[in-house]
Amino acid sequence: MKPSSSDELDVKAAAALSGRTAETIRRWVWSGRLSARKRGNRLVVARADVEALAGRGERRPLSLGEWARLAEVAMRGRRGSHESAADLVMDERRRRLAEVGGHRGR
Repeated sequence: MKPSSSDELDVKAAAALSGRTAETIRRWVWSGRLSARKRGNRLVVARADVEALAGRGERRPLSLGEWARLAEVAMRGRRGSHESAADLVMDERRRRLAEVGGHRGR
């Protein structure tokens, strides 16, 4: 069943509903905590997903430590050669430096 437009919120409405900033909503989308899709030039999210992340219907929202533990458990199942985004960035820097160093010797 396709969600109705009333079940979808743009970033600004999601921020107001959750009591967070629009930037936080975008970070949730970017990090994969919140699913989103484009409708025209707007990013929209499901109302139920925002309410769940914001702690609606629960006694309290997750603390940062609780969220980090849940994220760690979720990431364990993913495969990849990098432990974190920082590892990925450092590997890319090393690769580029090696390329630059190799061209200088020619």
